[in-house]
Amino acid sequence: MQNLFIDLAQASASMLGYVLKVLMPLIIGLVLAYLFSAPAAWLEKKVKSRSIAILLTYIGAAACLSALIYGFIVLIAGALPRGNLSDTLNLIKNYCEGAADAIVSFASDYVPGLSAAGSHALKELQNKLLGGFSLNSILGAAYSLIGGLVTFFVGLVASVYLLKDREFFVMLWERFLSLTTKQKTHGLISEAAQDINKVISTFIKGALIDSLLVAFLSSLILSILKVDYGVLIGIIGGVLNIIPYFGPFFGMVPAFIAAFFSGGLLHAAAAVCGLILVQQIDSNYIYPKVVGEATGLHPLFVLLSVSIMGYFFGIPGMLLAVPAAGIIQIFIKRWAYSKE
Repeated sequence: MQNLFIDLAQASASMLGYVLKVLMPLIIGLVLAYLFSAPAAWLEKKVKSRSIAILLTYIGAAACLSALIYGFIVLIAGALPRGNLSDTLNLIKNYCEGAADAIVSFASDYVPGLSAAGSHALKELQNKLLGGFSLNSILGAAYSLIGGLVTFFVGLVASVYLLKDREFFVMLWERFLSLTTKQKTHGLISEAAQDINKVISTFIKGALIDSLLVAFLSSLILSILKVDYGVLIGIIGGVLNIIPYFGPFFGMVPAFIAAFFSGGLLHAAAAVCGLILVQQIDSNYIYPKVVGEATGLHPLFVLLSVSIMGYFFGIPGMLLAVPAAGIIQIFIKRWAYSKE
């Protein structure tokens, strides 16, 4: 009997994964349409044309994404790779080799008690990373990348149609609820959807404002400390700050590396201390005001939700943890009120 339950659970998980894979373009389209609906609506009021507003929204989003990717490349390589594909791959490979050797050298110089096993583990990690440059790995990654790009492109097109004809799709949703649910249930679903939309939209606005403030403060601190690429690292730190609690520490890694190779260990420690100061200001004053009020969650529940979602779903789970916890809180409150 136990094996039967396990088999059923595995079959259900496989079926769910297959359904999600098939519906992924639609899911991507719905997410993009929801994220861009507010700026597209605002631009529509300015330009008096929905099509132009949607076009400008996507151009702006593409420009921001391109700038961020360009910044990562400049930060890692010091300059954009030049030459053909082979030269670019060799540049990345040499960078990985040099980074691994630098980590081993740093650990040997500043951590006297480092055992040979630790150095061996770092070398093993280096070998695994370099193994990704084999022909089979590159072809497999290229195939996955092409498939992902096709899925994203279909979702992008779907999001444009959803934005352009949003009243039509809202009407279809309302008719679907009217045909499949009773009037009371229809009203409850509509109220819950409004509450969920309020939580998510307020969270997104608050997270963006919080990220901009953190990016400004981080860039200011790193520029004062004269850290190479200080403004760029500050912007990256602001983007990563969207992940509660863990994001700021992820943003400290490039700051430490850039400061260490430009000014030594003390310079790197000063940069990290500066970012910790920004993180404390954000955690105690900025984040509770502009983001915490969106969900009303206690900081402990926020931390638990980020940890749990991150464990099961990785970085995307950490990004969605706070609004997901807020939505769960809405349903728990509604369930509790219905029992009174």
